[in-house]
Amino acid sequence: MRKIQISFLAFAAFFSTGCPKYRPSVNFNDKGSFVNKVNDHFADMESKYFAALPRDPATAKIIRNELIEDSLPYIDGAYIDFITDIQRGRDRTNFVADVIELGTTAAVGITKGERPLQILGVALTAFRGGRRSADLNFYKEQSTPVLIIKMDGNRARVRATILTREKSSVEDYPMGAAISDIVDYYNAGTLVRAFTELQKDTALQTKASEDNVLMLKGVPITPEATLDTRDLAVSASDILQVDIFTQLNDPAEKALATKRLQNIVEALEKDKDAAAALKNAGASSKDTDGVKLRIALIAIRRAAALVNNAALLKTINRAIVDTPIPPMPAPSPTSSPTPSPATPTATPPTMS
Repeated sequence: MRKIQISFLAFAAFFSTGCPKYRPSVNFNDKGSFVNKVNDHFADMESKYFAALPRDPATAKIIRNELIEDSLPYIDGAYIDFITDIQRGRDRTNFVADVIELGTTAAVGITKGERPLQILGVALTAFRGGRRSADLNFYKEQSTPVLIIKMDGNRARVRATILTREKSSVEDYPMGAAISDIVDYYNAGTLVRAFTELQKDTALQTKASEDNVLMLKGVPITPEATLDTRDLAVSASDILQVDIFTQLNDPAEKALATKRLQNIVEALEKDKDAAAALKNAGASSKDTDGVKLRIALIAIRRAAALVNNAALLKTINRAIVDTPIPPMPAPSPTSSPTPSPATPTATPPTMS
């Protein structure tokens, strides 16, 4: 009796924790399968597309859009089968697991003897742990409806992108990009993509909550740095700390550097926030002291960074980088010396 119970539990545990499918089924050997139908459709439409592309881009655009619209139903059909299978399979697995767990719990209540009770207790604990592990590792503790809703949302977002890009010309939306979007549409209906997007959503919600707490505490929020923002800040720093600093210390280029600083300050005075910062620093585009203007720009950049005023900091950096270097003053024409009139030489008298 004990062997039968243990064998039944082991079999049921294996059955109930079988690995789920993560994507729509693809059979490369079946000529009538999803992947072969799509590949045959691609090959046929691509040959027509490239034949029409050089002489008639409008026809090529129509063929491209037909390829997209004719291939999506194949993906939709495979996706419907996929979500039906995971819903039905997980329901069946959970039902069998519940029956086994309830049956074992009932058996514990009617079994006599200390040793059989220990065996059933250990087996029940192991079964519950295995079921918990399967739910955690295979489904990330997400219910099937939540996963299906997320996959539907992912697919709808890609579909909207495709519909928008279908209006573009073949130059802006070539065949390769269209096929890439079709692949994205297929991948959007997989469990792996659903898990990834759910994690992103959770991370965004957590970040928003943390930022809200910081704002309520009066703590400034540091915006996420981007590559463009970093490059802009580095370029502005190099101009102030290296280029203009070197020119101000060169008597031959000091006037040019001062004029450049005046132009930068003048551009910033057109922005309300930047103009207020310059006023607080006591700087104006009318100032002729280049050293003072440079120090003022450094001060307002630092003040904006300390309070995490990303908008003002970007405005200052953009003005520093985008303000063109003033041209070198043209050399004044040098006048040639006026030749002095020649002094007449006296002719010596001749002796007769």
